[in-house]
Amino acid sequence: MTATDPATAEFDFNPLVSPHREDPHLFYRAARARPLQMSPTLGAYMVTRYEDLVAVIDDPDTFSSAVAVPKIMSNAPEVVEILREGGVPETNAVVNDDEPEHTPKRRVFDAGFTGARVRAMLPTMHETAEQLIDAFEPGRADLVADYAIPFVQRVISAIIGFPPEDTQQIQQWTDDQNTLWNPLAPLEDQKAAATRFVDYTRYMQALIDDRRANPRDDLLSDMVHGANGYPGVPDEYTHTAVRGAARVAGFDTTRDAITSTVLAVLQNPDIRDRVLADPVKMIPRATEEVLRRDAPHRGLFRIATRDTELNGVPLKAGSMLLLLFGSGNRDESVFPDPDAVDLDRQNVRDHLAFGRGIHVCPGKPMALAEIRVALEHLFRRLPDLRLADGFEPVYIASYFFRGLERLDVTW
Repeated sequence: MTATDPATAEFDFNPLVSPHREDPHLFYRAARARPLQMSPTLGAYMVTRYEDLVAVIDDPDTFSSAVAVPKIMSNAPEVVEILREGGVPETNAVVNDDEPEHTPKRRVFDAGFTGARVRAMLPTMHETAEQLIDAFEPGRADLVADYAIPFVQRVISAIIGFPPEDTQQIQQWTDDQNTLWNPLAPLEDQKAAATRFVDYTRYMQALIDDRRANPRDDLLSDMVHGANGYPGVPDEYTHTAVRGAARVAGFDTTRDAITSTVLAVLQNPDIRDRVLADPVKMIPRATEEVLRRDAPHRGLFRIATRDTELNGVPLKAGSMLLLLFGSGNRDESVFPDPDAVDLDRQNVRDHLAFGRGIHVCPGKPMALAEIRVALEHLFRRLPDLRLADGFEPVYIASYFFRGLERLDVTW
């Protein structure tokens, strides 16, 4: 299997292994030049062209979101048995709902990420950034472990309503969620994750029960009591939405966007100079361009509800499709010179890093605020920031996300 030879007998994609783990864009470029094809590894057609991605996203009646992320109850029987015996609930998450079920639940979920909530979280963001930079070792840091991870953890915990002292335990459970979503994960890893998920369920239920009696200004309370004119949702839906759509998506993508943007700035001296000269204007530009160029979320699934076709390729009802947003964001027909980092790109906000349509990421305003604040403090406090000598980017082995394992810097 290769990402660079279109003549190979099997044209497949596996984001967990070489060469796709290191650089999926070689494969994406080759895939965009081919007709729509099935990945034997993923069991889905790989949608890589921008126009095809938009066609699928904008036609939710034909391409259902019911399979957007895998169900944890679709794992092997041994895993499902552990989950069921432990009372772990699962319903459709926000991202898996089609209309008409989607809107009432989405409007409640959206309450956690309104403009007012973003503004309310800004003091926490600023304070956390300063504290973390103060704690750096003199002259060096790993901006993944020392900065992006704890920064985003604190913010997303505050949004949801998780006690800050439980952050490390919640992160373990969040990693377990990713393992249970990953159909390529080893069975023993999934069984261990399922066992720990029983404790997560009990923990979450205790918080839900507390918010029912003592509502606060957090997402858990919104889910229990309702928001935006819509009633609260059932407890099992709160479990699924909070542990997945809020904690996983709200953590991994923002962490990776922060570090990818810093990496791009430090790899390009002219961009670094522009960011340092005018951070208020240039940090948002750099953020949008890096979200386009290095989308932190690999993509979501769809399923055809009827016999149809996509760009001339016939699809049977029940066909699975993987929407590879990172490929669409580097489609040459939409974004000229797509591999470059261009702070003056006129159509940069047409990128698909946050999705689009009815399932556009609800946390987009919060994520953009987090990235902006994290970068503003970093470049203001450490204007001599540079990549450590010999640093080479290594990317995590992740089914859904693309992010750096570490980002070593000096100053």
